[in-house]
Amino acid sequence: MNNKSFKSGLVGISLALLMTANFVSCSDSGSKKEDNPTALLYLVNNSVVDSEVTANCVAAYTAANSCVGGKEYFNAGIGCSSKKLDGRTTDELKALKECVLSKVNDPIQPCNLPQFTYGLAQQALAGAFSACNKKYTTTAGVEVDLKDYLIY
Repeated sequence: MNNKSFKSGLVGISLALLMTANFVSCSDSGSKKEDNPTALLYLVNNSVVDSEVTANCVAAYTAANSCVGGKEYFNAGIGCSSKKLDGRTTDELKALKECVLSKVNDPIQPCNLPQFTYGLAQQALAGAFSACNKKYTTTAGVEVDLKDYLIY
């Protein structure tokens, strides 16, 4: 089996698993849960995580979405698309991931805990992730402009 058909097979299996999970995903009351579209949108727009830039982007979006409890999520399908990431560097996306994770794991109000979770991605971007939407200095001392990296 060549590499291309192997990757295509992995994408097909991933999509099948995601669709199966949607059929059995229910809340405690038995009603259907709202689906987080990040993984599915990402798979539709990018069949294979092909670089460290993309991997860091997806990790940042997944972490940011752990802080959202409503129906509007950060959209990795658009934010991590090849078109959006064209010309971006690994350091830039590592900075985004670092910033998002620092807000998710805030020692005082970690936004991934239910009592600190935002209803919408727009609220999370204005609140917890506001530092991740402007110039950000990493723990390594590198300044990166993160404006418009997180998209909802």
